[in-house]
Amino acid sequence: MARPTKNIEEKQSEVLRFRCTPSEKNSIQEKSSQVGLSLSDYMRAMALDGQIKIQQSKYDFELVHQLKKLGVNINQQTKKLNATGVIPIELKRVLPKLEELLDQLLEDV
Repeated sequence: MARPTKNIEEKQSEVLRFRCTPSEKNSIQEKSSQVGLSLSDYMRAMALDGQIKIQQSKYDFELVHQLKKLGVNINQQTKKLNATGVIPIELKRVLPKLEELLDQLLEDV
């Protein structure tokens, strides 16, 4: 399915250029990648709004990564539980870690 065509007012057809030093360029590029935006989106947001609203911090990404790893572990241990009928020791160890990570995530929200 093709993307719908934009109105003339919605098309980003105009180009703005400005000069900066190499260190300023590197700094701007680093900031845009820290907030997860393309350089164009970052510059547009800064020029129009003067600020960038960061959706998630790096801390959140680390917690989400840890939760994914625990989820995989829980899935493996649950398969063992279903196969044997005995709760694996690893499952008992994972649950407190999971509760701790969820508490940390809820504190940040």
